[in-house]
Amino acid sequence: MTEDDIKQIFFVECEEALEAAETGLAAYRDGTHDAETINAIFRAVHSIKGGAGAFGHTALAAYTHGFENLLGEIREGLVPLDPGLVDLLLLALDCLRDHVEAARGGTAPPEDAELLTRLGAAQAGGDSGASATPALQPPPPAFDDLDSLLDELAAPAPVPAPSSPDSWLVHIRPHAGAMTKGSEPLLWLRELTDLGGACEHCDITAIPPFEQLATEQGYLGWTFRMPGHVSRQSVADIFDFVGDEVGIAFGPEWTMPAPRIAAPAVAAAAAPTPINAAPAPATEPGTPPLTNQPAAPAAAAASTAPANQSVRIDLRKLDMLIDGVGELVIAQAMLAQRLANENLAHVEELALIDTLVRDIQEHAMAFRAQPISSVFGRVPRLLRELGSSTGKHVKLEVAGETTELDKTVIERLSEPMTHLIRNAVDHGIESPEERRAAGKDPEGTLTLSAEQKAGRIIIRIADDGRGIDRERVLAKAIANGLVAPEAQLSDDDINQLIFAPGFSTAAQVSNISGRGVGMDVVKQNVKELGGRITIESTPGKGTAFSLALPLTLAISDGMIVQVGDQSLVIPLAHVIESLRPAPADVKGLGTSAQVLNARGSFVPIVPLGLLTGAADAVTNPCEDVLVLVETEGHGRAALLVDTITDQRQFVIKALDEHYRQIDSVAGATILGNGKVALIVDVDFIASAAARGPIPSGGGATLLAAA
Repeated sequence: MTEDDIKQIFFVECEEALEAAETGLAAYRDGTHDAETINAIFRAVHSIKGGAGAFGHTALAAYTHGFENLLGEIREGLVPLDPGLVDLLLLALDCLRDHVEAARGGTAPPEDAELLTRLGAAQAGGDSGASATPALQPPPPAFDDLDSLLDELAAPAPVPAPSSPDSWLVHIRPHAGAMTKGSEPLLWLRELTDLGGACEHCDITAIPPFEQLATEQGYLGWTFRMPGHVSRQSVADIFDFVGDEVGIAFGPEWTMPAPRIAAPAVAAAAAPTPINAAPAPATEPGTPPLTNQPAAPAAAAASTAPANQSVRIDLRKLDMLIDGVGELVIAQAMLAQRLANENLAHVEELALIDTLVRDIQEHAMAFRAQPISSVFGRVPRLLRELGSSTGKHVKLEVAGETTELDKTVIERLSEPMTHLIRNAVDHGIESPEERRAAGKDPEGTLTLSAEQKAGRIIIRIADDGRGIDRERVLAKAIANGLVAPEAQLSDDDINQLIFAPGFSTAAQVSNISGRGVGMDVVKQNVKELGGRITIESTPGKGTAFSLALPLTLAISDGMIVQVGDQSLVIPLAHVIESLRPAPADVKGLGTSAQVLNARGSFVPIVPLGLLTGAADAVTNPCEDVLVLVETEGHGRAALLVDTITDQRQFVIKALDEHYRQIDSVAGATILGNGKVALIVDVDFIASAAARGPIPSGGGATLLAAA
């Protein structure tokens, strides 16, 4: 593993730590915290600090040092964590995010002097008179030569204080792996000193002659005496970043073991209580008994308990795996088609292959699944920034943040969600004065929710603001020439006008909105993801945007249908049933449209042959097949097809990369016979059918090209 690979792991862990800290501070703000919350926040900031020092990000390390000092005093109960301090810590966390991004991108770090001063003032205000680390003391500079390094490491404490009865010892020794992964032992020792520890012994007996020194090996070991009020977990937290590449043990005085150079040593049964890695071999002489040794049955149970293990995979390699699985699905479909042509479709091995391919596909797609909390977690900072610029206080409510979807969808979802949230705060939620006058809580509410439904994920962004002023929107659209003055539009049609390019009702341009750029980008981004966006708005009560998105952009299940001379794919997630209706169940509507009486409700019939321009397509619903489909926000539709030929997995290929975007087509795929088939955009068709008869010939040109 190269140094660049290790750095990338560090920045991924920084993102995880920042999310953990954000969650903990949000719990304090909402009053849902417990005794462990502040420890989790402290560990998150501390882990960033340790990695920053190891990789030489001095600005990031110095800032986190100051941030951590205040958190440490809060954790010790020296500084009370009131709502005002929570707000300050949230601002400090925002600045920490900027520091991490600057370190990742190699850009100039953000200005943090004012925040560090405020953090220092908060720490000083909570001083209870106990001897504490000076507020915001920067880390000491690195040593310039080996002699001064050894002098500090080997020197005992200048004035050793008498050991208190409840003091305890910790023994540490880095292994070779710690050095090769960019760790800096000096940082660990200083952290122990900051906690009040005193170095009682530095073992230098393993240092070889100069000509035999290997810089990647660990030759030194230390024994620190820690005050009784310091917990062992606080010490263990210092070594979070290095994992098991350093031996740590708690216990009475003992002989420091030799360094682990070649093969890992096995822990001694009588060694001091180990953390991360055992520091002594089984035959180490003079080792005292364990402290706090658990009972033998419990230890045996712990040794056999399965540990949660994970491995980080480069995203490019994962994409290659997904592409390979996609090709495997296509090859399996071709094999099934070939065997069917030779009357061997019922071969037992074929069914086994089909099952295995499906299992492989599901497991491969699960690798890319991530909770949407990674997107929702960025919203609190956005609301804080919007609140400071607009003067509007907005409370965030979140539901379904554990809902999972494809990583690619998550990455491309951030921008449209940001636009929608900015729009909700700037246009939707009123000022505190307006809300009071309307009898509302001065603090607005923004609700984010996510759920899986019908094979898609539904993301809802709702506010309790003023709602859409449809009269004003329509007047602006007429003034801009988007709508004829005499046009009769439904409420939904007027709502959709806000997605028109360049459309804006803002009275003045600001750094948030007013330029007419944003909502049209939102609709385009959602459309490129194969999704749809709908609006619900009630004047005086608020507006809700619903995004219906595919769970994955790679592989899905579909029903293959024949329409005239063309094969089409209908995504199975939308299909309710297929049927051949009785003549009495089909009713005429107007001069050309028909509807189906489906158990008491009338559903528009959409002849796919007319839509695609397919030759010799059927037109009589009673003689062929109707596929009843359902959508989120557009109701149901009955798709008229000739026959249903198969049902299987298909690999989704983006159409706009090779041709152009077509409204009624969600993409294309390759069938088992090697031909290209179009994937029906059920949402668009159902939406169009709800507004009136669909014009014919919509896909004729495309089908000819395909």
